[in-house]
Amino acid sequence: MLWMIAMKEIYIMLTQVGTLVSKSIKLYTKAKYNHSSIGVDPNLRVFYSFARRVRYFPLIGGFITEVVNEGMFKYHPETECAIYAKRVDNASYNKVCALLDMYKSNPKMYHYNLMALIGILINKPFSSKNNSTCAEFIAKVLDASNIYTFNKPFPLVRPDDMPSIPNIKLLYEGRMLDLDTRSVG
Repeated sequence: MLWMIAMKEIYIMLTQVGTLVSKSIKLYTKAKYNHSSIGVDPNLRVFYSFARRVRYFPLIGGFITEVVNEGMFKYHPETECAIYAKRVDNASYNKVCALLDMYKSNPKMYHYNLMALIGILINKPFSSKNNSTCAEFIAKVLDASNIYTFNKPFPLVRPDDMPSIPNIKLLYEGRMLDLDTRSVG
């Protein structure tokens, strides 16, 4: 008899927001998307990441909750995005949820890893406890949940590495404003 393993999905959203910082990063990376977030919401509305906490001051950053077409995204309606789904087993899914709950329980404890941005420029990983970039955070969550391990140090993982995760499925690509979260997924 074959046993079926119950599978759930986690979601990774890649975005390109129209801020000066994101445009500057894009000039260097030449990547279509330069920010990444992870979520477990099947309605594709709520994601988690590391980014600025203060709209007009990008140097104050850390763990944040992102809601599609709200917050920073509301001020940049032309934000381009791609949303991917990755099927995972229940144990991995539960681990992702537990890790996200840990971050959500004390978000001010976690800060943006500004040194990692310099490290990416010179290909040298700079890591610090409780500090992450957006992609570094996702890489840590995927690794700790036994979903996927990138073949580079966490601080060198970039948003444009996410589509290379095996068996990841593109659900939506286009303007965030055009995303109907009720019908995608």
